[in-house]
Amino acid sequence: MDSQVATIGTAAALSLAAAYVLFPRSSKNPFSTDARTPVKPFEYSKDARNNVVKPGYSKSKLEKYLKANGNPDAIVIGSGIGAMTTATIMAKAGKKVLVLEQHDQLGGCCHSFHEKGFEFDTGVHYVGEMRNNTAIRFLFDQLTNGQLQWNDVADDYDTVVLVDDKNQDAKSLEVIERHNKAGTTLPSFQCSMLSGRERTIKELLKSFPSEEKAIRNYYDLLTEVRKAMRGFVGIKFMPKFLATLLIKTGLVNQYTTYFKLAEKSLTEVLDELTDNKTLKAVLAYNFGDYGTMPKDAPFVMHAVLVNHFLNGVSYPVGGSSEFAYHMFPIVEAAGGKAFVRAEVDEIVCNESGAAVGVKLKKDGTVIKAPMIISNAGLYNTAEMLPPTVSPLKSMCESGVQNGVGGISVYVGLNKSNAELNLKGKHFWAFWTEKGMEDLDGVSQKYVDRPANELASGPVPLLFISFPSAKDPLWDKKHPGKSSATIVSFCNYDWFKDWENDRVMHRGEEYEERKKKIGELIWKQTVALFPQLRDCVEYFDVGTPVTNRYYIRANKGEMYGLDHNKERFTAEATNELRAETDIKNLYLCGQDIFNCGIAGAAFGGLLCASKTLGRNIYADLVNLKGKSAPSIPK
Repeated sequence: MDSQVATIGTAAALSLAAAYVLFPRSSKNPFSTDARTPVKPFEYSKDARNNVVKPGYSKSKLEKYLKANGNPDAIVIGSGIGAMTTATIMAKAGKKVLVLEQHDQLGGCCHSFHEKGFEFDTGVHYVGEMRNNTAIRFLFDQLTNGQLQWNDVADDYDTVVLVDDKNQDAKSLEVIERHNKAGTTLPSFQCSMLSGRERTIKELLKSFPSEEKAIRNYYDLLTEVRKAMRGFVGIKFMPKFLATLLIKTGLVNQYTTYFKLAEKSLTEVLDELTDNKTLKAVLAYNFGDYGTMPKDAPFVMHAVLVNHFLNGVSYPVGGSSEFAYHMFPIVEAAGGKAFVRAEVDEIVCNESGAAVGVKLKKDGTVIKAPMIISNAGLYNTAEMLPPTVSPLKSMCESGVQNGVGGISVYVGLNKSNAELNLKGKHFWAFWTEKGMEDLDGVSQKYVDRPANELASGPVPLLFISFPSAKDPLWDKKHPGKSSATIVSFCNYDWFKDWENDRVMHRGEEYEERKKKIGELIWKQTVALFPQLRDCVEYFDVGTPVTNRYYIRANKGEMYGLDHNKERFTAEATNELRAETDIKNLYLCGQDIFNCGIAGAAFGGLLCASKTLGRNIYADLVNLKGKSAPSIPK
């Protein structure tokens, strides 16, 4: 025991010593003072908002910017939450950052779109740790100068819905159709997750009174992972040579228990805890939040997510576009700039292989900068590099792969939240046999369907939410209306034939195929919420190729790299970091940390630490310690 403590102490000392080498504090502290200012009134004008989040690119606008400001200190490719975090932190440190976004508005998966009088978020459904005085809450306070506000979602924020379905075929569809026509509710077992560990345990015990030991052991494991997570973060922060030393000598497993815990899948851990298949389904319910089936996902990833939501969840007041609306003005105030419709075609490297600029696809313009930061994802970044440069080989060959494709159904309803009794919470609905629940089995069977049979049975996993009921400003923005968003997995190959076609120009067969699965998903939703019948005013479906077009997701994935066990080994964790083997090239966002708003933002903070040469997290925590709390006690 004494030798183990000594070894851990040695590893910690090495990490601390390395921090002084890695972070010489040569750059300005971006969090030297509390940046929060009194909250300004919400901007309802679409034109005023578009002036901020839709700054269109033209060569003349770029030349005007460069003439006035000179070359930027850094170029950021993409504008998702990772990019926004890195760019804003660097701006607060006095750096001029140029952000180049290929879509027609800033924000990545944090953007909203408007159609037929409705507004829809594309990726932000709920965020944990905003109800408490956490570091991540304080980070967003600082990144938006205190302007981003949060609305607490219902305490029973997630409800697991298990529909008894033995057939998974046309007979199941007949049952759904019968309830649709009758306007009756499809029977189901339901169990909710509440804000607070003990409250959720008590709620679970109502449905599983004989499973207290398994349930409490599960939550004890969550606590163990929360503590071990520090080791995962430590590997990301410390220099690669030191992390490599710890891994090759085996000391990494004494430095942290995280990677030992990561060796088991979610399914394996739940199988060890209980034989109750219904309970296992309930505890595994939100694997869709990171997009990897329980049999393939490491338990640690699931635990990190559940811990993130443990004390309740929140939603940005005004919708997800609030991130970009409040963060990019800070970038511009420091001499930076952002452009949309400015797709980067190539990362330009010099003769020695160092990144020195980018080349735009639209007009071939080359822009130079001493640092190039990519939020475009690992594989997209590798494809942007010239053939003379090793395309991030060690990262791409670290056991990672693309995540699963996603499909989203956006529905505008012609009645208000109150009229339809919609709540600001989420429903995870599964079609699986009662008492024999097998989320792995039904999910795998679904994604393995041939393209011509994609709607031959129910879609076995649906994430159902009503964003209009989560935003307290919705009724003022869209009176008399409401919205629903339903998300699920989708096999990319079902739509692969249209991966290179322009949006709105993919042809009749594509439209028919996406309509078929979209309408099936909606019928399943109406079977659970019959009050929605005959209320549809707007209906659209986003497929994996939609994701590929708008957010450059290679295989239509929702969460970047797959969150499988291979990604969370010590070796892969060490490879997937902000600094790359290519001089001056850095990565930010979810691919170097993990998915979600908080995960991608922390990936942005990690990147800013490397580009600025200082421990930004320590700066943030130091400021938090001497500032007023985000939420008054």
